Amino acid sequence: MSIFDWVTSLLGAFLLAYFLKVKYSHMILFLLFWILFGVVIHAYFNVPTMLGYYLGLNKKPVRTEC
Repeated sequence: MSIFDWVTSLLGAFLLAYFLKVKYSHMILFLLFWILFGVVIHAYFNVPTMLGYYLGLNKKPVRTEC
């Protein structure tokens, strides 16, 4: 799994939580919701991801070289 994808996604979640004024005590729930939202969206649009593969939602994504 790409560390860059996780870092940018969680950074985006923190920024969104800051602008929505999410309480610090609810931050963990917000981050879990953010990850669940990403999983659902990827599954809906049939975009295979490693997390989806680990969760049994799709086949292992094929890496293509440019």
